[in-house]
Amino acid sequence: MRSPYLLRFFSKFHIAFGSIFLVPLLVELIYEKQLGQEMLMAWLMPAAIMCSLGFYLRQKYLKDHALEDLPGLSRREGFLLVGLSWILMIAWGTIPFLLTKATPDLASAVFESASGFTTTGATVLTDFENTPRSIILWRSLSHWIGGMGIIVLSVAILPELALGGMQLFSAEASGLSGGEKLAPRIRETAGKLWMLYALLTGLETVLLVYPGGLSFFDAINNAFATTATGGFSPNGASIGGYDNGWVEAIITLFMVLAGLNFALQYKVFLNLDFKRLWNSIELRIYFLILVAATLLITLNLWWEEDAIHTTKGQAVEPGFMQALRYAGFQVAAILTTTGFGTADFDQWPLFSKSLLLIMMAIGGCAGSTAGGLKVIRILVLFKHMARECGRLLIPNLVKPISVDKRTIDDSIIWGVMGFISLYILALVLCTVIMCALPHEMPDNPTNPVPEGGKWSMDLDTAASASLSALNSIGPGLANVGPVKNYAFVHPFGKLTLAFCMLLGRLEIYSLLILLLPTFWKKR
Repeated sequence: MRSPYLLRFFSKFHIAFGSIFLVPLLVELIYEKQLGQEMLMAWLMPAAIMCSLGFYLRQKYLKDHALEDLPGLSRREGFLLVGLSWILMIAWGTIPFLLTKATPDLASAVFESASGFTTTGATVLTDFENTPRSIILWRSLSHWIGGMGIIVLSVAILPELALGGMQLFSAEASGLSGGEKLAPRIRETAGKLWMLYALLTGLETVLLVYPGGLSFFDAINNAFATTATGGFSPNGASIGGYDNGWVEAIITLFMVLAGLNFALQYKVFLNLDFKRLWNSIELRIYFLILVAATLLITLNLWWEEDAIHTTKGQAVEPGFMQALRYAGFQVAAILTTTGFGTADFDQWPLFSKSLLLIMMAIGGCAGSTAGGLKVIRILVLFKHMARECGRLLIPNLVKPISVDKRTIDDSIIWGVMGFISLYILALVLCTVIMCALPHEMPDNPTNPVPEGGKWSMDLDTAASASLSALNSIGPGLANVGPVKNYAFVHPFGKLTLAFCMLLGRLEIYSLLILLLPTFWKKR
């Protein structure tokens, strides 16, 4: 590996990332006027350390070396940059949580930081009213940084590294014109995507202030979380805490947009070619799932009386429009893996919860900020299954698999199968670990508590928590439902879930490969 080039990258990384720590400090100064030494240290110390480290690397190691472009990256260098960048972001991001004492221990700080940057939205915080505004903003800002980070990686870097089916983006995901890449250089690619990302965030912020009626602070935090499909809200009861139809409608629209392929959106908005949306089979399936699930859950909630309770614990009067309002929002929040809540869907009928669980696994479109298996992978899986069934009748059958009239190479298909296999393995292992650990007693546990014994996590909680972490969703079912949190989880369990968050966010392969001994052997 070319260490001077890698050090050059990490010097810029630390300077840029260290500067971001000053933003929450400025917000705290605006709202609190006077800051204590503890609050100053929480933001100034990591900013100073990272910026100093960045300038040190730049001056000592890099000033005499020629600059190289990102397309010259080898695969090993690309994997290392991807993995270490995210690990460092999470590691540095824990410092404010520890120094402000927003979290009780290191494991909780790592969990909260990982949940932010991976856009998961699961939290261990329980007292939102007394949490500093700088921490509230930092959580949302970490969403926004992580959301755009995965877009740039997905569209610009990961396809070049042949990571687990990322090549399935086709022209819409891998380029803005024809079949070419978005741009020949990562800087140009990132610039174009950042422009669209920032535009959507700014537009949502404006709409949440007017006509939504939110304060600017709440609007910008919710916009950060929505565009990144994260789910951290400044309101302790999530979006349901506002009880505002305008806010719910606006956030639903932008959640749906955030679950779409960003490269495709850039093409559509740039050329005003809205037919391109319909020409993408992945988007057609994505919208079909949204509409079908919303209608089915609406009918189920309408049929079942007293099924809807808000995230503030209030019962909702039965009626078709009320059922449609809450079903539509939760379907969009779960399918896009945003994880916002307006209703306690853990109390919904089993049929509705089953549909939500399926959508948790599916996720959004490739090239979006959403997590999950992605619609395109599910499509390829079913096409592959259909072809294999055909081969049982006709052993010599030759039938290429295509998406949007583009033939998918068999090596990519097997990459998708490998990804799904690793995904299931990780889900099972995480579930087993969560069930085996002795956790603290949660508030109002859903499973029986043995007398004089350790409280053990039930299977519903363990499986949904693991699925939520892998797919960057946030809330799960039972004891980690939409009106509960992860504060009761054992410290090792929090670290395990944090690892799963990063594993799922980086598409599994790009993190696991760093753990292989062969990766570090000199060649």
